[in-house]
Amino acid sequence: MKGLEFAILRYGYLYNDLGWNVALPDPVSKSCQAKTPVYGKFPCSMILIRHPQASYILYDVGEYPADKAGDTKRPEFWDEYFALEAKREDFLDGQLKRAGLTVDDISAIIISHMHCDHANGLKFFSGTKAGRNVYVSKADFQQGCAVAFAEPDESKTSSAYWRSIFTEPEITYHFIEEDTELFPGVKLFLLEGHTPGVMGMMLELEGGNYLFPNDACGSRLNYGPPAKLPGIIYDSLGFERCIKKLRALEKQYDAKMIFSHDLKEDEQYLHFPDWYR
Repeated sequence: MKGLEFAILRYGYLYNDLGWNVALPDPVSKSCQAKTPVYGKFPCSMILIRHPQASYILYDVGEYPADKAGDTKRPEFWDEYFALEAKREDFLDGQLKRAGLTVDDISAIIISHMHCDHANGLKFFSGTKAGRNVYVSKADFQQGCAVAFAEPDESKTSSAYWRSIFTEPEITYHFIEEDTELFPGVKLFLLEGHTPGVMGMMLELEGGNYLFPNDACGSRLNYGPPAKLPGIIYDSLGFERCIKKLRALEKQYDAKMIFSHDLKEDEQYLHFPDWYR
């Protein structure tokens, strides 16, 4: 689509055991019984979309900095097992400032799934236009509510669904229950496995098509072949269906895959201030 563009806003890195991203990435065997875990570095990104009709759209909003009195800090489990490396200016408000934008310039937000590293930045948008136009997977949102509200003390949670995200005031959610074209050239696909319904995205640019499976298939290792389950998994059979669907979409649209947490792949991507057109 002429005039449709996107930029990758990388806001930092998570450091964690590779096993969370890829279940049994290198299993021990009879002939090699002494292997050690891999403590990996995984990029975290948001996608800024410039749409000729719908203005600026965000696909995911990243984490939120606890830099003010009263702000919710990351739970202890997350600081220990998923350490975040990010400067204050790397978070969404700082990234938008680099682009000459503010949160008020965003018209809509697409959330791939409600895990903290993808959705906590919704706290920037309370009461804004974009905050009234947040598109989420209904299946994932329902699962997230069930998990988040079962833990009364967020500081003690080990889940990626945080209660404070769901309780942020003045956010209006619009639920997606099937594959749809949200705006011209912006297609959304529900993907099972990692959660009950990660919302993948296809952008049809004038220069080619780009497919974002997000954490439904977060790395080339997950995609394969052979496909390898993520360590954080809701439905293993759903993941198999997800991979089949992604391969069909990749072939149908001749699309380039953009993986959400793959350092090797990320090093080959363009990052803001460069744009894909």
